[in-house]
Amino acid sequence: MSDLSFLSAIYFSRIRVVFEAINPLVLPPYKGSAFRGSMGESFRNTVCLFPGMKCELCNDRFICRFSQFYNSYVPETHPHSRKYSKSPHPYIIDPIPGSEVVFKPGDIFGFDLTLIGNVEDRLLMLREVFHRMGEAGMGKTRARFIPIKFFSLNADLHYDVLTYHDKPHKLSLAVLPMQPAENRITLHLDTPLRMIEHGKLLLSPPPFDLLIERIALRLGLLAHFYCGAPWPEEELETIQPTGIQIAEATIRESDWRRYSGTQDKTMNFDGIIGDITYEGEGIKDWMPLLTLGRWLHVGSTATFGLGYYQFENDLFSS
Repeated sequence: MSDLSFLSAIYFSRIRVVFEAINPLVLPPYKGSAFRGSMGESFRNTVCLFPGMKCELCNDRFICRFSQFYNSYVPETHPHSRKYSKSPHPYIIDPIPGSEVVFKPGDIFGFDLTLIGNVEDRLLMLREVFHRMGEAGMGKTRARFIPIKFFSLNADLHYDVLTYHDKPHKLSLAVLPMQPAENRITLHLDTPLRMIEHGKLLLSPPPFDLLIERIALRLGLLAHFYCGAPWPEEELETIQPTGIQIAEATIRESDWRRYSGTQDKTMNFDGIIGDITYEGEGIKDWMPLLTLGRWLHVGSTATFGLGYYQFENDLFSS
């Protein structure tokens, strides 16, 4: 593997937000969509100067904090804006693991929010957004809740309490533990992986070269747009993994649909989940890329928490 400089440029923080239910609350089985929708509604109500106007028509769409977060428009002055009119979003929502969907008053629930790039100028605003989420309520009954605790993941992969005056820990490839691997690696697709190939959703295990290509593209764009790295195109063209094949795979299609209030329609977010084992010379050379991909996801709809994978005997367990 060539030296991909954008990997060392990426930094991020992982914030755990814990809420307490005030009213009885029912969430969908996959909570990431509900959290994203609730956060987006409260975020927009907090910062939008032109309520009712569509973001794509607003003159402030490139500087508005909500639009930067939820639309991530690439300014037309950017030399590659024709190819990339939007950048990957600078955040990921991972619901705290658990199958519970019904919460009584006093029960706690929440999510991990990964913020890519500079965090300090966003976190205070997001704290207000979290409070407004609880005031507005969530679910069909608009059940109310309150944020009660915040935590920040450290380099030892433990959560520290995050007070109002604390700065969250910055994580990067330099401080994250590297999963050991030689010539064989198993990935557990914990949430649906959605990859479009030749205009169609891929419902078979992705070949190793395609997986690496998609992780690298996502990470390269995140590094450029949010972490100050140079445009990654030349480095991306050097990525050519060879000789690594799928040794075995046990996957199934996940059929998941959600209603989008923004687009006023039901959207299909199916993909594949399960286990894929890759085998071949040189897998360990790709572990830096796979390690960051494990934290920052791969495929479309990553902001909902999709495209999340873990390694066999993973060093971190949520």
